[in-house]
Amino acid sequence: MKIPNPFRLNDWNIKDFLLVVLALQIAVVASIVLDVLGLGIPLFRQITGFVYLTFVPGFILLRVLKLHNLNVIENLLFSIGLSIAFLMLIGLLMNALYPIMGISQPISTLPLMLTISAVVLIFCILAYVRDKNFSSPNMTSIKDILPPAVFALLLLPLLSVLGTYLMNFGDSNTLLLILLVIISVMPILAMFGRFPKKLYPMAVFVIALALLYHNSLISTYLTGWDVQTEYYFANKVESNSYWTSSIPNNYNAMLSIVMLAPILSNICNMSLVWVFKILYPLLFSLVPLGLYRIFQKQTDEKTAFLSCFFFISIFTFYSEMLALARQQIAELFLVLLVLLMIERNMNLTKKSTLGIIFAFSLVTSHYGLSYIFVFTLIIVWIVLFFKKWQAGGRGIADSYSFVLLCLILAFTWYVYVSSSSVFTQVVKIGDHIAGNIFDFLNPTAVEGLSVIVTRTRSLLHEVTKYLYLMVNFLIFIGTLATLLKRTETRFEKEYIIFSSVSLVMCVGGMTVPYFASTLNTSRIYQIALLSLAPFLVIGAKTALEIIGKAMKRSWENKRFFVKVLAVFLTIFFLLDSGLIYEIAKSEPTSISLNKSIDFPRFTQQEVITVGWLENRMNSSIPAYADLYRSELLLGVLGEHYYLVGDTEVLTPIQNKTYFFLGSKNVKSGEIVLFAPDRRSVSTQQLQNLAFYYTLLGSNKIYDNGDAQVYFYPYNQIMNFTSVFNSNP
Repeated sequence: MKIPNPFRLNDWNIKDFLLVVLALQIAVVASIVLDVLGLGIPLFRQITGFVYLTFVPGFILLRVLKLHNLNVIENLLFSIGLSIAFLMLIGLLMNALYPIMGISQPISTLPLMLTISAVVLIFCILAYVRDKNFSSPNMTSIKDILPPAVFALLLLPLLSVLGTYLMNFGDSNTLLLILLVIISVMPILAMFGRFPKKLYPMAVFVIALALLYHNSLISTYLTGWDVQTEYYFANKVESNSYWTSSIPNNYNAMLSIVMLAPILSNICNMSLVWVFKILYPLLFSLVPLGLYRIFQKQTDEKTAFLSCFFFISIFTFYSEMLALARQQIAELFLVLLVLLMIERNMNLTKKSTLGIIFAFSLVTSHYGLSYIFVFTLIIVWIVLFFKKWQAGGRGIADSYSFVLLCLILAFTWYVYVSSSSVFTQVVKIGDHIAGNIFDFLNPTAVEGLSVIVTRTRSLLHEVTKYLYLMVNFLIFIGTLATLLKRTETRFEKEYIIFSSVSLVMCVGGMTVPYFASTLNTSRIYQIALLSLAPFLVIGAKTALEIIGKAMKRSWENKRFFVKVLAVFLTIFFLLDSGLIYEIAKSEPTSISLNKSIDFPRFTQQEVITVGWLENRMNSSIPAYADLYRSELLLGVLGEHYYLVGDTEVLTPIQNKTYFFLGSKNVKSGEIVLFAPDRRSVSTQQLQNLAFYYTLLGSNKIYDNGDAQVYFYPYNQIMNFTSVFNSNP
C-alpha cells in the first residue's frame, strides 16, 4: 500500500493538504474543549497540540513560499523551524498589540488558540491562491516508511524513558547502563554494515533523543543551572499571561524562553517543567539530524554518521545543554542557517526570506550564539570579498545586505529589550578580556588551558582527557588537510571558512584570558563542533594514510579507517558518558547513573518547601542556600543567594535572613560552598563550620523531614510561633 509521504506534506495536492491542516486544527480545538468540560482524553491534547504547533504553520509557509521537492530531512527541518519562528513572532505581536486593544492577558489559552487558528486559516487561503496548481506527492510504501529496523531503533528512546523511571523510583540504573552499551556499539554496527545507510538519519535522531531523555527525565523537577532562571521568567509570563519586556535580565530578552515555552505550555496543557524536560529535548534532537544532512551533502553517509555520533557523544550535548533551553532552540536555527548557506539549488529570493526568518529567530533565542554567528558571518563575508570567491550558497554568506541585516537585528534587539542588559554585558566582557590580555596562556586566567593542565580526579578521567586531546589533534589535522587541499572533499568555501573560525574560537578558549569563561569552555567546544565534527573523520583518515605510507601499507581502498574510528568512538563514548566510571566506581560523573552525586537536582519535598517559603516570606529579606540548593531558590523566587567560602562560610549574614537546607544538607549534613574567586567548589560537613552555630541561633520555621527553612536571628519570630512540620 502506497500513501503520500507525510514528511513532505507541502508537496501534496492542495485539497488533501488543506484537509489535513483543517483536521489537525479541529483536533486541537476539540482537545481543549474536552479538557474544559472535564472530559479530556489522556495525552490527546498534548500530542495533537504539539504536532499542530510544530508542523502545521511551517508546512503552510513552505507552500506560501512555493518551496517544493526538497530533501525529506530539509523539508522536515525547515517546516519545524518556520513553525517555531512563527510561534515566537506571533506571541511577540500579541503581547505588544493586544493590551492596546484592551486584552490584558494575551499569552493565555483562549487568545493564543483563536489568534494562531485565525492566522493559520489566513495562511491557508494565501497558500491556496499562490500554490493551488502544484501537486507532486511523493508516494511511498508504508513498509518503506516504517521498516522493521525502525521499530528496533525506536526502542532506544523507550528504553531511555523506562530506565529513568526505574532510576527515579526504584534506584536501579540497570536499564540505563544497557541503553548506553547499545548506543556505544552503534557506530560499529553502522561501519560494519549491520544496518543500511538509509537508516543513518533515523539512527542519529533516536540516539540523540535517547541520550537527551536519559538525563532530562532524571528527577521530576528541572536539573542544572541556567534552566532554573529560564523557568522563572517563563513561569512569570505564564502566571501573568503577559511578558514584561523591560525587566533587565538577559534571559528575559529571549523569545525562545518567554514566548515559546509559555505558548507550548498553554496549548498543550503541560506544566512548564515538562515542557523543558520533554518538548525542548525533542526539538533539540533535530540538531544532529540537521548536521547529518549538512555533512552528508559535503562528504558521504558514513562520514556524516560518524561525525554526528561524535557530536552527540560529547557529554555536554546531553548534560549541560539540557540546562540551556534557549541555546537548544538557537542551535536549531543555526543549523538551519548553515543548511541555507550550503544550499545551491534554492531560489535566491526564497533562500533570503528563510534566512531572514531564521536569523531573527536565532537573535531572539540566544544572545551568545547569535553574537558568535554574526561575528563568524562577518569574517566569512570579508574573506569571500577579498578573495573574490563566488560562494556556492549564494544569498547568505556572500551577501553584504544579509550580513548587515543580521548585525542590525542583533544590535537593535539587545539594545531595546530588557533594558539593554545583554548589550551591556557584552561590552563588559570585551572590556574584561582586553584589560587582562597580558595574561595570555596563564592557566589561572585562561579557563580552557586550566582544564588541560589541571590533573584529573582519577586514572580513568586522565585517560578520557588524553582521548579528548587526541580528538582535538585529529580535528586540527582534518581542518588543515582540507585547507591545504590534501584530501578530496566537497565542502563549500563559506563552510570551510565558517569551520576555520570555529577552530580559532577553540584556540582562543585555550589562550585568551577570560574568553572561554564568558560562555564556559565546554559550551564553546560544543558550539564549535557544530561545524568542526566532520574534520575528526577527515583527520583520522589523513593520519591513517600517513601511518600507512610510513608502514608501506594502504588502507584507503578498504575503508579501514572508518572501522578503526568506529571502535575509537565506542571507547570514547563509554568513557565520556560516565558508564565506565560508574561500573569501576572511579569518581562517577553521570547523575543519571548515580543518585549519590550532588548536583542541582531536587526532590518533590524540596520544591514543596521552597513553594511554602515563597508564599510566606517577606520579599525584601534575602533567602540563602548552599551553591546547588540556591538554584532551586532562583527558579522559584527569582533570587540567587548562595553561601560563599572554602573551608568556612565567608558570606556576611545580615540581620533578617532566611536559610534553606535541602535533602543533602539535612540527611548527609553536607554543604556545598563556592570559593570567593568563583573557580572552585568545596563540600564541607555542616557541623564542622562556625555557620552551624548561626543556624542554631535561628528559628526553624519549616521542616518536612527532607528540607528545612530557618529564619535568622532567633529573637525575631516574624509571625512564626512554632515549627511548621509536614510529614508526607
